[in-house]
Amino acid sequence: MASRKRDYLLSVAQRLFCTRGFHAVSVDTIIAEAGVARMTVYKNFASKDDLMLETLRREDKEFRQWLVSTVEKRALRPADRIAAMFDGLHERFSATGYYGCPFIRVSVEFPDASHPVHKMAREHKEMIRSYIRGLVSQLSVANPVQVSEQIYLLFEGALTASQLNGEPWPAEFAKQAALRLIANTGHSKARAHGR
Repeated sequence: MASRKRDYLLSVAQRLFCTRGFHAVSVDTIIAEAGVARMTVYKNFASKDDLMLETLRREDKEFRQWLVSTVEKRALRPADRIAAMFDGLHERFSATGYYGCPFIRVSVEFPDASHPVHKMAREHKEMIRSYIRGLVSQLSVANPVQVSEQIYLLFEGALTASQLNGEPWPAEFAKQAALRLIANTGHSKARAHGR
């Protein structure tokens, strides 16, 4: 029962933090929205910071699962997986209720690099960089580290531009740039160990 209450509180906090902002939403707002007693919140979360961190951990887990499953169900060949990643973003940006990247939002709201939520945002972005490095390592490209960083910047640029404009088109333009980059850096075919 306690676990269900905790999950419910976390889902309410996630929706509010990610749509309204981390500073803008108080614990009182979450209590009112969830319709629970203050004691219920503090039985499950030590502080607002703890609640924010748990929200970000949940967002990170959901995004990891979404990213990997989206890419793997759409493509087998490494170059196609890069394209699939951006196609998935386009679909995500077009979805009803899409609220942008909470990790970008929280890193701006909490610019101190030593703050736990800022650290969590950085860890999330490092996960994306690592995933892209893995995809690029399966391509025959000159300087795969540089190429993976450039594709990562296109990915982040698409997230930011879509959040700013409220439209999905940045994903398509980022995909075109990524595929051009791969073509211009010597991609011919996947390495023998790639699929």
